[in-house]
Amino acid sequence: MNAQTKVEAARLSSAMAEAFKEIEGATKSANNPHFKSKYADLSAVVDAIKPALINHGLFFTQRCQPSAEGVTIDTVLHHSSGEEMPLGSLFVPANRRDAQGFGSALTYARRYALMTAFGVPAEDDDGNAAVASTAQRPARNPVNGNGKDAPFPPGPAKNKTDLKEKGRAFWRDVEACDDADQLAALLTSHKELTNQIAKALPAWWEGGKAENGEPFDGLSVVISRKQTGLDANADWRGNPLNGG
Repeated sequence: MNAQTKVEAARLSSAMAEAFKEIEGATKSANNPHFKSKYADLSAVVDAIKPALINHGLFFTQRCQPSAEGVTIDTVLHHSSGEEMPLGSLFVPANRRDAQGFGSALTYARRYALMTAFGVPAEDDDGNAAVASTAQRPARNPVNGNGKDAPFPPGPAKNKTDLKEKGRAFWRDVEACDDADQLAALLTSHKELTNQIAKALPAWWEGGKAENGEPFDGLSVVISRKQTGLDANADWRGNPLNGG
């Protein structure tokens, strides 16, 4: 690295350090009707970081690398001096092999990559509307060979209403996890609950379509994406822009 390159790199790092002082949490403006809460969508995250970056001659680009399994987002920080710094890559699997599935993965990847790279708090993240918009009517229990309702699957919940309440609480706990070990422990301690959800509420687990026809992701996808995001956070700890 020559002297000029060192000067430019120092400018970028100094500008980013100043910008970090001004970046705050993203406004929770998007509704999550299923969990009766709000979350910060992609536009809110961009709004949270854009003014601070502009004030200090910074901007970012995100490059998409599509694949058969999902999308990878590469986030790069740029300075007006011409210097740039890669801020890491984030892969998000597509839960469906169609435009909706890949579009959902792309939006989630862009949002989570920015929140990770610029330290924007993940406030009431909805996992890209993962389990949020199920406006479907309550389904009956699966029918057995005799034409009668099958027994409610065993587990911590006594009925579907109870299971949905426990599922919502579990979803919030998943999103609140700060590291991979914490998430792994949570999944282990709630194995009976996730098994019960998968059997009694398969749409909640696998995903499906809301009453308006819009597809939504299941809890299994939320968990997978959270794991991916935590792996990205672990990589971020080694980034020179991270003050931690």
